[in-house]
Amino acid sequence: MRVSLKWLKDYVDILTTPDDLARRMTMAGVEVGTIDRLGADWDRDKVFVAQVTALNPHPNADRLQVVNVDYGGGQTTVVAGAFNMRVGDKVPLALAGATVINPYEEDRPRVTIKRSKLRGVESNGMVCSERELGVSDDHSGIMILPADAPVGTPLADYLGDVVLELDIKGRWDCLGMLNVAQEVAALQRVQLDADSQQGPPDVVPVRLPQVEYPVVGPHVDDLVTIDIEDPDLCARYTGIVVRGIQVGPSPQWMQERLLAAGMRPINNIVDVTNYVLLEYNQPIHAFDYDKLRDRQGRTSIEGGKPAIIVRRARPGETIESLDEVHRDLTPEMLIIADGAGPVAIAGVMGGLDSEVTDTTANILIESANFNPVSVRRTARGLRIPSEAQRRFEKGLPPEQAVAAAQRVASLIRELAGGEIAPGIADCYPVQPSRAPIWITPAEARRLLGMTFSAQAMTHIFQALDFEVVAAPNDADTLLVTPRYQRTDVALPADLVEEVARIAGYDRVPMNMLRGAPPPHEVTPALYWEEVARDVLTAAGYDEVITYSLTNRRALLKLLPDEVAAQVAAGEQPRELPTGPSDDRQSTAVAAVNRALVPLTVPPVKVANPLSAEMDSLRTTAMISLLETLAANLKHLDTDVCIFEVGRIYLPREGDLPLERRVLTVAAGQWRTGQKWGSREELDFFDLKGAVEALLARMGIRDVAWLPAVHPTFHPGRTAVIEVADPDAPARERRSLKQAAAGIPVGILGEVQHEVRAHFGIDERCTLVSLDFDQLVALARSAGGSGYQPVSRFPPVVQDIAFTVDEDVPAAWAEALIRQAGKGMVVAVDLFDRYKGAPVPAGKVSLAYHITYQVPDRTLTDDEVARVHGRIEQRLAKELGAQVRA
Repeated sequence: MRVSLKWLKDYVDILTTPDDLARRMTMAGVEVGTIDRLGADWDRDKVFVAQVTALNPHPNADRLQVVNVDYGGGQTTVVAGAFNMRVGDKVPLALAGATVINPYEEDRPRVTIKRSKLRGVESNGMVCSERELGVSDDHSGIMILPADAPVGTPLADYLGDVVLELDIKGRWDCLGMLNVAQEVAALQRVQLDADSQQGPPDVVPVRLPQVEYPVVGPHVDDLVTIDIEDPDLCARYTGIVVRGIQVGPSPQWMQERLLAAGMRPINNIVDVTNYVLLEYNQPIHAFDYDKLRDRQGRTSIEGGKPAIIVRRARPGETIESLDEVHRDLTPEMLIIADGAGPVAIAGVMGGLDSEVTDTTANILIESANFNPVSVRRTARGLRIPSEAQRRFEKGLPPEQAVAAAQRVASLIRELAGGEIAPGIADCYPVQPSRAPIWITPAEARRLLGMTFSAQAMTHIFQALDFEVVAAPNDADTLLVTPRYQRTDVALPADLVEEVARIAGYDRVPMNMLRGAPPPHEVTPALYWEEVARDVLTAAGYDEVITYSLTNRRALLKLLPDEVAAQVAAGEQPRELPTGPSDDRQSTAVAAVNRALVPLTVPPVKVANPLSAEMDSLRTTAMISLLETLAANLKHLDTDVCIFEVGRIYLPREGDLPLERRVLTVAAGQWRTGQKWGSREELDFFDLKGAVEALLARMGIRDVAWLPAVHPTFHPGRTAVIEVADPDAPARERRSLKQAAAGIPVGILGEVQHEVRAHFGIDERCTLVSLDFDQLVALARSAGGSGYQPVSRFPPVVQDIAFTVDEDVPAAWAEALIRQAGKGMVVAVDLFDRYKGAPVPAGKVSLAYHITYQVPDRTLTDDEVARVHGRIEQRLAKELGAQVRA
């Protein structure tokens, strides 16, 4: 927002320098980014307001003329190449020695004017264009000043101005000059009172524009009807009809103010609407009244009574906007329509069919209040940025619509003539109620650490033009009603902020914090995320961060072509079970498919996707890891091991998707070997070891690795990870063969070759997906497992070898050994697995080192023998194990 101080002085007296005012405003939260001084480069003794006294042809050049001017200090002659001047015109004159802008070079350097002869005629200076003075980019002719410009006045005094460029963050009311004036008045008033130690002056600090005009002709209700069909998107719509106007250029003073604010003057009607936009912070639009139609399609010239309908666009409707672009409208967009169709895009831009042109005689002035979210979405959807849209999307008070419309009507009558119809067409379905906000000095002291009396706070609120009354039974409790323009003030804390702003943030005392700091509270999910990062990084894996957006076709790349075709056709492949089963492995795979890899369920679509490749929320992070793995393998041939702690989004009917935190890890086939230049192969068991290290660090025991079948992974190289349910009864957990014995928390395997080919991966790779939310729930308390002292007593190591069915996982046997020897067994290590003679067919021999140790004594042979025997019995009962001699 560019604030011209010359314009601002119409509303408030500025009692300090521009630099000090900028400092005060910045310290009060209305930041001034830059200060532009228009006319600072105009020499006060060489650049004047002059009057043309004579115009004569140049004797030696047809494209030049000799101009005689009076500049108050005498008369002089200059040679000019512009012919838009007349005798008696007031123009800017720069005498020899003054500096002006060279309008013909791109970087606009400043040049010094010299006394010289042009084709034999002496020129003692030059009359200037707007571009040469730096007022605007117009170089079509000499700048013609208003007729009342005082001859001989330094141009810096007459046209000079100081413009404050506001960098607004939150104080959107300061997009209007009147609101800036109120802010300046409050700052100056409180500062002056503080300096003089006197009470507030009994004056009104801000001079509001006087809006008075005669009305003529039929009442506005007889000229137009207004209907708001969608009040949720339009809180208020007002209209004033002005007839018999004359469209033409706006006066010089208005053009100067618009230029200072960064707007280009167009004509008196458009300039007035832009002027009031900047003045009141209320967007205004003017329709050509004679082009609006009633519901039967008739204009006012044809005997109709134009209808204004505020509604959502209908499917298939289009509009040609003022920038001459045909735009397709959607039902989410709010439009202004007449009886025949759309005439404007609400809060964004008008339509070309109802545009005000040079031949317009009658206009309808629109001043309305639209839903901020609707305006923002419409402007973004149609890619139409505008000053009106910028203001509407921040939220405007509907109360200001009428005052702004009346100001526009008054200025149009003054600058374009015409007759204003009596009354205002005002459709206001739901009027907001603004309840007063209570505030006490104690609340201000609690939040600021400063003491303010109720009288001092009342003074500050009155300076801001807030209504203040004392509570009936408590003089220290103030009931404050902010100006309706201050939509940002809604809570007692907001009022305290106003007190601090106006009194000065520099007065807030600096105090050290007192009292004990609050205890640190560990967030389990975040803590275990950091633990997972530490463990996997130590294991040689690199963290990646990928997009949560993908598409249905990419997700189906995780399946072989035949299975993917069935899923795309809406079928349920038997390779992807999702329901319960009598078989423990199938039940576990089904649980993993539902929680981590729901490939048979269509993902949630994004309403406004950035591209077709990112139109859905991912239902599994495996797609992201494989894509990232493939991209890295194009540049590296070893050590491509990556992981991500991210989120997936599982669809839920009639509700938002379920966000689930998952940990996904992927590894290529090769890593750097121990010898220089060599490499070693990574396989299923390397990734399994990294997962086991993480589970151990999280304190998760009783883990089973169930052989599984999944179409994404290679047969025979896939396992579902299952953890014993800590809430299940002890007798239920004792049997690892029962289907209810554990909770599936993930799936690990080597990616099968057809799936690898979909991603362009030529080498073997392994992948694991873990339900991290479930792991967090099963982990020991966040903050670490604590220090475990090393026993001072020696351990006892004994071996055990036994045969079991070859389909029994070694992990089951290890879990049973730990359960049976709980309290005494501290380590179990598998050192041999053997098939073949003399082991019977269908059997496998497993051999373990078992370490026994307790922290308070040396174990006796009898104690170890009893626990060892209990382990043998448990293995025989649960797994049918036969101990080998």
